[in-house]
Formats: sequence, C-alpha cells, structure tokens
Amino acid sequence: MFKKVLNLLKNKEFALFLKYIFFAGLATFVDFGVLFLLTDVFKIWYFISAIFSYLCGMITNFTLNKILNFENKSKKILYQFGLFAFVASIGLGLNQLILFILVEKFHIWYIIGKLVSVFIVMFWSFFGHKKITFHFFK
Repeated sequence: MFKKVLNLLKNKEFALFLKYIFFAGLATFVDFGVLFLLTDVFKIWYFISAIFSYLCGMITNFTLNKILNFENKSKKILYQFGLFAFVASIGLGLNQLILFILVEKFHIWYIIGKLVSVFIVMFWSFFGHKKITFHFFK
C-alpha cells in the first residue's frame, strides 16, 4: 500500500494535479473571501458577488499556476490569459448554475453552495487549463 502511494506521488500527472489543487485552493480562499466581503459586509446580492469573487480567484489561479505549477515561460501572457479566461468562463457558468440551483431551489446557504460548486468545477478547470491554456503557449 505504501509503495503504491509513493508510486502515485512520483507520477508527474498526479503531482501536477496535486499542485493544481493546492494553488486552486489558494485562489478559492481569495474567491470565498471576496464573496463573503461583498455579500455580508457590502450587502451585494450573492449572485453578483459570486461573479466578482470568481474573477479575483481566476486571476490568482492563473498567476500561481502559470508561474509555479505549469512553469510556463510563454511571453504571450495576454493571449494565454484570454485562453485561461475562456476556460474559466465556462467554469464560471457552471459555478453560477450550480450555486443558483443549490441556493434558490434547495435553500442551501450560499457559502455551502459555493463550496459544492467549487469542488465540481475544479475537475473541469484542471483539465481545461492543462489541455488548452498551458498547452498552446509553452
């Protein structure tokens, strides 16, 4: 069992995914912080707050993953960020749909709904960014 875990950790793809989860976790912390601040402190409707908070998390996620995880050296940052934003906008759409359904239809607290949506969208984001964003501009 221990040997299997070690072999899994040596797998480059798995290691890349673990680092992605870590950096996405930091970006999610930014996302949740901005969401809470805008919704509970500034009294902005959670649905609008979630858009702005997602954008803040997206910028954090792009920066950390470009530099520290995928170690991408491309100087075409605007093009690359455009691809990142494209992949992330699909994630935003999924996030908003899941959040809206959980809050409005199932009456779940928006923070719990956001947590569920982040977990689901994480898989799309990793594969989308790996295959699109950081693949075309190396």
